[in-house]
Amino acid sequence: KTPAAARPTIYALGLASLALGLIKTARPAAIAERTGLGGAAMVRALGLREMAAGAGLLLDGGDKRWLAAHGLNIVGQVAVLLKARPSSRREWRSLTVFYGVLLGLTLADVYAAQRLRRADR
Repeated sequence: KTPAAARPTIYALGLASLALGLIKTARPAAIAERTGLGGAAMVRALGLREMAAGAGLLLDGGDKRWLAAHGLNIVGQVAVLLKARPSSRREWRSLTVFYGVLLGLTLADVYAAQRLRRADR
């Protein structure tokens, strides 16, 4: 169902989201502590949303709604990360890594959306 041109990007995005979501749900306290977020429950919730979006992309990546859901999930994560209050260099570095990962996922989302749009023509 997913157009062949978009399939590799969408599947890679889905796998990356599943892996990141699993890390966030398995180690939420460590992530919250390393980034200055403070709340493990919020990190776990973000991880569950990330896994849901990743699973949706893998199971039905041709559906633009899953790609949109993944993009909205990233916006939500940025909103949460903006509330982080890092107090050490280590926390700043970790937070920078998280923003870098989110930027990479956002670029992959945009690229996949363009591939799907071209395939619809």
